[in-house]
This record gives sequence, C-alpha cells and structure tokens, in this order.
Amino acid sequence: MLNYNQSFNIMIMGKYMGAHLKDLQSQNDNRGISLELVGITKLALPLLIPSKNGDPKQVNALVSFFTDLPHHSRGTHMSRFVEILYRNRLNHLTFKALKKIASEAKKKLKAENAYLEVSFTYLIEKQSPVSKKYSFVDYECKTIFKVNCGDYEQRLIVKVPVLLLCPCSKAISKCNAHNQRAMVTVDADLIDKFWIEDLIKLVEKEGSCEVYPLLKRPDEKYVTEKSYENPKFVEDVVRDIALKLKNLASIRSFIVECESYESIHNHNAYARFTSNGVLRGGENANS
Repeated sequence: MLNYNQSFNIMIMGKYMGAHLKDLQSQNDNRGISLELVGITKLALPLLIPSKNGDPKQVNALVSFFTDLPHHSRGTHMSRFVEILYRNRLNHLTFKALKKIASEAKKKLKAENAYLEVSFTYLIEKQSPVSKKYSFVDYECKTIFKVNCGDYEQRLIVKVPVLLLCPCSKAISKCNAHNQRAMVTVDADLIDKFWIEDLIKLVEKEGSCEVYPLLKRPDEKYVTEKSYENPKFVEDVVRDIALKLKNLASIRSFIVECESYESIHNHNAYARFTSNGVLRGGENANS
C-alpha cells in the first residue's frame, strides 16, 4: 500500500502534469479551415553542423518548426515542437537527422506535412592572400527541410560577401574605378550532400576579388590590383555563378542574387537568376 507521502506526491504530480487540466488544443473545430503552417518561430538552440574537414561546428541557431493542422483540430501542441528539437539537438544536422525530426513531428502531432527552418552563422578560417595570416569570416546560412505528402525537399541558403569593381568605371576613367562590397545569396534545392564550404568557395571565385578579415599592406595591394584586373557587374556575377551551379548534379534548382552596396550611389545595384526545373548538367534550365 502507498503511504501518505507517496499518495500526496502522486496527487500533486497529477495536478501539475495535466491530469485534470483542460486540453483546449485537442478540441474539435467546426469552421472547416485547414492551416498549412502552425508551430514555433525563432527558437534559440545550440546545434552541430557537419563540416567538410570532418569536425562538426557548434552553432547558435534560430529554429522555426511547423506542421499542418487539419480543419477539425482547434490547435497544435506547441510544447511538442520544442521537446522534439531538444531531444535531437546533439545529432549532426544532416539530411537523415532532419528527416528524423520531421517524421517525429508528423507522428507526435498527427500531421501530414512538416517544415523546419534553421538559421545560423557559419565561421570559416580564412588565410590572407600574401601574408598568409589566419582569421575568421562569418557567413549567414539557412537550411530548410520540408516534408509534403511524402516528398522531401532540402534547401541550403548561403550569403557570401565579395568585392566588385565596376567595369564601366574602369573603362571610362583614366586611372581609377569605383569598387565596393557586394552580397551574393544562393538558395539551392539539394538532391545530394553539398558542403557549405564548397558553395562558399564557388561563389567567392566569381567576384572581382574575395574579401578577407585580416589584410596586411601586401595583402591590400593584392586585393586592390586583383579586383582592378577582374571588373564585374552584378549581372556578370549572377550569370557566372549560375553557369557553375547548372552543372552540379547535387543541386536540383537554385536562385542566385547579387546586391552591390554601391560606393558612389545612395542606392544599391541588384541582379537575380532563378533556374527553371530540374538541373542535370544544364538540362531543363533557363538559358
């Protein structure tokens, strides 16, 4: 038999763990409207991101996590989203791990679809071009994972800074040309593993020059001269990156944007390309 203290503890646990509390979310709804997304946004969470060198990087991520909600259910169970993410926080953020999280959400929340969005800053060591000194560059990244009626979609979005020097300015000026930092954004729909580092490197090669966090005078001379020898419009950058991405078998489709923070204007210059359909060696893509 239970003693008095054990009985009291069971009673208290039942009271505060929900045994006698109303569950309004589980009530029926008669308005006949299904919701495509319900869940949580911008949950702060430490996560492990796989890196190309084999050592996972711990990042401070912001996670948004959703499922659908059928027309007959009044609400979802918000706490279950957090529980699922916390249980999986030590798994490397691979396709397999994202699929597991999404499948768990569908089961726990009795949903057909799931949507997971993870935003984080990815730090990469970078060596200056001449002095060979190291420092870190930060890249804003986002991975999006969707399960829709059994179909899976994973997207990788990366923002990469580059230096651009204006071809027109160089062509019409006697001994100078305006130049500025620009931000390239690539949104890639993946069908196979693709390293963040490889996507960043691909983009950086298509600017007038890369940007570096640490520059000694010989490095600054190198960056200045290289950008002068390789002038590019935002249109050039977007087209050159698109040509590279078209031939990658691991990418189904993509969007490339370039925004130049103009040094001689109080506005920015911008260009964008959106691929059309499945890309396999350039097939079924916009020309």
